[in-house]
Amino acid sequence: MASPETLEVSKSNPPPSGASDPEAQESRDPEGSRKTNQSARVVLPSVNGGDHETDEEEDGPEENLDDGDFLSDFPDETEELELLHSRIGSLAGLRLSRFAGHLKKLCLRQNFISHLDPEVFHQLTKLEELDLYDNKIKGVGEALDNLYLTHMDDISVLDLSFNLLRSVPDRLEFLTSLDTIYFVQNKISKISGFTSCCTLRSLELGGNRLRRIENLDDLVNLEELWLGKNKIAKLEGLENLKKLKMLSLQSNRITKLEGLQELRDLDQLYLSHNGIKRLEGLENNVQLTTLDVGSNFIPAIENLSHLTKLEELWMNGNQIPALNALESELKPISTLQTLYLEANPCQTNDITGYRRKIMLALPQLKQIDAL
Repeated sequence: MASPETLEVSKSNPPPSGASDPEAQESRDPEGSRKTNQSARVVLPSVNGGDHETDEEEDGPEENLDDGDFLSDFPDETEELELLHSRIGSLAGLRLSRFAGHLKKLCLRQNFISHLDPEVFHQLTKLEELDLYDNKIKGVGEALDNLYLTHMDDISVLDLSFNLLRSVPDRLEFLTSLDTIYFVQNKISKISGFTSCCTLRSLELGGNRLRRIENLDDLVNLEELWLGKNKIAKLEGLENLKKLKMLSLQSNRITKLEGLQELRDLDQLYLSHNGIKRLEGLENNVQLTTLDVGSNFIPAIENLSHLTKLEELWMNGNQIPALNALESELKPISTLQTLYLEANPCQTNDITGYRRKIMLALPQLKQIDAL
């Protein structure tokens, strides 16, 4: 086994699971929730350089794997295990069953895991968080089935981001405590498998191959939906998500603002880098505090004056020729603090007067563009 860069047992909070990965999601556990937990953290120097494989490379040879027992020195009562950059190709040698009845969090980020044995999690009856970010997993087989069959319904966080999944794993609906799912940057082509996931609060499916928003009707408690960097052409299938507060569909193929009328609690809407041609369809979204429609094809500032709670408006990189509508549309919004309009004709054709005109029209602003 290679000499570990970090190898320690601690009764204090471990570093966040994404500490060694700048792209990783932040830990979302409540502050102080781990102060009395025993945790084990193993980090080896990265051998894959953070690169993610293409279709041609995904079946290539796996080098420098180390499937020995990294955990022989750790007590059976350990509640959190983090094995980062540990060159693990198989979980068999870790003897995870030794931690049965105690382990709550298992983090296996940035390894070479391609297969999950059906029995691998069988005895981990207290597991709450399973993190397999950045591996080579094409499918989970029956591993999730056994989470359900062994009454492991306490799983609240599941992260399979940056793997090789081509579909959403089956049987998620039986994990009845799921709160957060990360399936970012896989090869998933269809939204499916979320039937009865009524406890789900956050779903991240960015960076996949999705073309439609569908099969989300049962997610009645969903508050965050991340679908950026896909191939979605239409805003649809959102009617039942009445508790949704955050919707991200950046870098898709959307051409029209529609289908948002039931999202009355929506607080943040991100639609930059699409093909939207007009600001419309936001009549019922009066709780919005952040609206990002940058880098689209919008020709006018309109249909915004009713958004009286708006704090940030991003309309940079559109086709707005003039600032005439600022007073009528945005001055009534006293909460507005940030406005981005750069890279529109109204800025590029009047570089010297652009900022002054905005400041005079909207004295409530604290930030114009990046300044």
